Amino acid sequence: MSVKWQERDLLRDWSNPPPWPIFLIGKWLITLLRFFLQWIQPPPLTIFDIQRGAWQTQILYTLANLGIPDELGRRGPQSAEELAHSLGLNSQRLYRVLRSAVQMGILTAVRPRQKGEPPRFKNNRLSAVLREDHPNCLRQMILHQTDHNKPAWDELVWAVRTGGNPFEKTHDGLSEFEWLKLDPREEDKFSKAMKQVDSMGTIAMATDYDWKRHARIVDIGGAYGSFLAQLLTLNQKPRGVLFDQPQVIQRAKEMWAEDAHWSTLSYRMEFAEGDFFRPETMPKAMDGDVFIMRLILHDWDDKDSIAILSSIRRAMGTAKAKLLIIETTIGDEFFDPLFQRAIFDVHMMVALNGAERTVTQWTDLLKTSGFSFVQNIQTRSVFTIVEAIPA
Repeated sequence: MSVKWQERDLLRDWSNPPPWPIFLIGKWLITLLRFFLQWIQPPPLTIFDIQRGAWQTQILYTLANLGIPDELGRRGPQSAEELAHSLGLNSQRLYRVLRSAVQMGILTAVRPRQKGEPPRFKNNRLSAVLREDHPNCLRQMILHQTDHNKPAWDELVWAVRTGGNPFEKTHDGLSEFEWLKLDPREEDKFSKAMKQVDSMGTIAMATDYDWKRHARIVDIGGAYGSFLAQLLTLNQKPRGVLFDQPQVIQRAKEMWAEDAHWSTLSYRMEFAEGDFFRPETMPKAMDGDVFIMRLILHDWDDKDSIAILSSIRRAMGTAKAKLLIIETTIGDEFFDPLFQRAIFDVHMMVALNGAERTVTQWTDLLKTSGFSFVQNIQTRSVFTIVEAIPA
């Protein structure tokens, strides 16, 4: 296998999921294998395996933080000493972290050809996803989650005891969005991290629903518009409207102008600034519109979610429009073959005082806000599409 072919394989785009039968079979096999391994292994070992997941997270974070996959991508396989010299690190301690990463399957070790030579380390398909030049890069997501949400996770016991907000407890009484507003650099990092979520289901969300039936796609809280760009690329008919806070939209306009591909879609785009708690600032709906909210409402508790949905309902007025809510909707609450969405629900509780919801909970929220639930559409990803219409 040539070096050039290996590099091309490492940078392969994994965002396009396999066909439905293969996708479902794969998810079921992984789930059944996990339960089988837990059944044949003594319970103390299983509990210890679960506990050391926190250690593995820190090793993953260390690789991403230090830029080790990027350095290996630039220079090729290197020993711990070579990496340490390039990055200004302690070589002995770096070696121990790299060795653990190899055992976790995140890196690959190249054994020395001659006795006495040190082993070298190289990227594999997992570590490559931490490279900034990877089409499915998750580096910013890993950094954001660990830097800013781990302290809140450390307060989970306190949250369960008191019902309090862990993020506010660890960030001077500020919610995550209030805290992000204080530092444009952190807000930019957060938006980039959210863009990297695209790697885990954008193609599925863009192809497992018929977007061509709509004249305009109005993306509410769409950050820099990466998902909207994907929808406009794959669907030639609809126009797009990107709605977010003023400072986000200003940066989005710059990115759309700078990006070689996005700029070719600009003639089908509108940008709108405002606050989704204030319906008078939102785009007014027209017949044939679809308003979408992707990974937005799980950030908010029921009270705020109802306020946001009610604001959208007012903006829709009498137009013949639809609402699509794209979230990790919880299916079977105790056995989910597609994704352990209950764990993600705890994360939303810890980080944002929000929640992942069941179909019944979505139906109730929509009814209270002036919408009628239509259906919950499963996509070949961890996300589902909740479809609703004005009541």
